[in-house]
Amino acid sequence: MELFSEVKNKYFQLVLRIINECTDGKATAEILKVIDDGEFEQKVIGKNQQSFADIMLNRCDEDENLNLLKEKDGRWYPALEDVGNPPVPVRFTMVEKFWLKALLETEGVRMILSPQTYEKLKMELEEIDTPIKEQYIEMTNTIKLPEIADQEAYSENFKTILKALVDEKPIRYTNTDRRGNVYKDMLALPVGIEYSMRDGRFRVSMYSIDNDRPIMANIFTLTDLRIVDEDVGIDRETAKKLLFEQKYSSEPIILEVTDQKAAMERCFMCFSGMERTARDLGNNFLRRRTLFEISFHWGLMLK
Repeated sequence: MELFSEVKNKYFQLVLRIINECTDGKATAEILKVIDDGEFEQKVIGKNQQSFADIMLNRCDEDENLNLLKEKDGRWYPALEDVGNPPVPVRFTMVEKFWLKALLETEGVRMILSPQTYEKLKMELEEIDTPIKEQYIEMTNTIKLPEIADQEAYSENFKTILKALVDEKPIRYTNTDRRGNVYKDMLALPVGIEYSMRDGRFRVSMYSIDNDRPIMANIFTLTDLRIVDEDVGIDRETAKKLLFEQKYSSEPIILEVTDQKAAMERCFMCFSGMERTARDLGNNFLRRRTLFEISFHWGLMLK
């Protein structure tokens, strides 16, 4: 097992997160919660059937523990000495730097990043010559919508919804849909922000308190948008579960994959965030590769 493969293995990022979050000390229960949320469903990883929590919290033999944390007065701290804040800086691979440099040149990125973050990234990546160029990429199945008339209002709406998500607060807004129907002073709890590559627009998924159902709205069409301090009787996690219940397909989508040029592995990586099963259908004698059937439920994945 490649425990610290920066590209392939999620445990590298999990270790980095735990060390950085333990700067001010964390209780054992808090670390176990982070591990439970971040590790694979298969919890046994060590050669002697240890769990990741065991080797992270030094519960194994001395030569099997990671020894990255030390316990003091019932709380865990990084074992690293004379380190900065955070103790372990985020490290980007060259491919990630290429992609990040390309993203900085895309339309709308300044709305997502603060001016300080944008300028810092631009300066740090100044010497990176990314091969990812807009002229090399052809986007298909897209539609061209008219330019957004008020970019400043669009940006302010985005920031307001983002703050509401972070603070888990409801919002009130007025909106006009594509049929001309006006919905005035509506109350809703934002669940997530989504971006459509098809038309280049941000949308907000919300749970409408007035209509008692999940809805989605274009951020640029919202007016009189504001965060309110009202009791809506539902939290974001509950609203997200209700949204998932309606977004999952009732029947699984089935793909037949010929395992040629690592297609099986790449398919599993592409759909790694979804529930899926696979079965061997036997040899495909035309290509002399194994044919697999993969079933998964296509769901809307929100963070």
